[in-house]
Amino acid sequence: MTAKLILQPDQLVLVGAPTSAAAAAAGVERGPAALREQKIQDRLQAVGYHITDAGDLPAQVFQPDDENPRARNLKNVLAMLDPLRARIEQAARAHAFPLVLGGDATILVALVAGLRRQAPSLGLVHVSRYADLHTPTDTEDGLVGPMTVSHLVGQGAAELVRFWKSPPLVREPDVVAFGLDETDTIDLTRLENVAIRDFTTSRIRKLGVPPAVEAALEQIHGGDRDFVVHLSWDVFPVSEVPGCVRGAAGGLSAAEVGEALNVFAAREKFAGLSISGYNPELDPEGRGAAAVVDLVVEAMAARHTALLHPPVENEEAEEKSASVETAASEPHSDHP
Repeated sequence: MTAKLILQPDQLVLVGAPTSAAAAAAGVERGPAALREQKIQDRLQAVGYHITDAGDLPAQVFQPDDENPRARNLKNVLAMLDPLRARIEQAARAHAFPLVLGGDATILVALVAGLRRQAPSLGLVHVSRYADLHTPTDTEDGLVGPMTVSHLVGQGAAELVRFWKSPPLVREPDVVAFGLDETDTIDLTRLENVAIRDFTTSRIRKLGVPPAVEAALEQIHGGDRDFVVHLSWDVFPVSEVPGCVRGAAGGLSAAEVGEALNVFAAREKFAGLSISGYNPELDPEGRGAAAVVDLVVEAMAARHTALLHPPVENEEAEEKSASVETAASEPHSDHP
């Protein structure tokens, strides 16, 4: 069993990572500002968190980069990840919970790297319809975002594999791909050759969301190892939660994702959350942003309650158990 990272469960560090450097086009770098417009900080404070706002880092915007067709824009990707990792390390040293608003999917690399200095190992729940296991060898477009999980497990572009001094950042068996919708042939082929555990949308529905979450956490030893959750906008049906260029029909509903997040968040070892893939230009009414902020606030409220205000009946049961143990240990006599 490892010591938990988050020793101050009511302390939360909010940081924005406005980057589209690893995406297919500009747009998602505007995601953090749009999520802030939904009053996410005020709402988290309202459910009991003390918020340290680490601000938004300087934006890194998509560039075509035809000179590097196998891994585009790595310089700009790293220009976001280096300072973002430093912000996460500060949060980890303070034992506060980091919430990263993205941006493209590579923000997850900085989240994990920033926490690893305080944690010998981490588990990862990657909530997305894609596994993000592309590499420069098998890429079709050279986009670095769909390579994110490969980089975490020690494969992919050398510059990002070496982002952590002793790769991998996360061991393959400690990664769960949650919400796969089986639409990407590269991911599916790669999943056959790695030890990453996958939970497709159909499997989650067959098990039921809470049992599927429990099974996923059991796979990564989430009861005794710190873990992070990455929420990719593409996991949602685009008709219900708009705002993602990779969105499509199918996927997990907002209610299903919310149910899953509530279970993940209530775990003591839940150590960080990142959100990526939101392009407000594709959601002019802000409907998708409002829906996801609702889900995140609800999950973090569940976490606050579970860790700081456990149910009264549990406390009463513990007190009763302690009283019984005390009575049993006291000397007694059959005679008055």
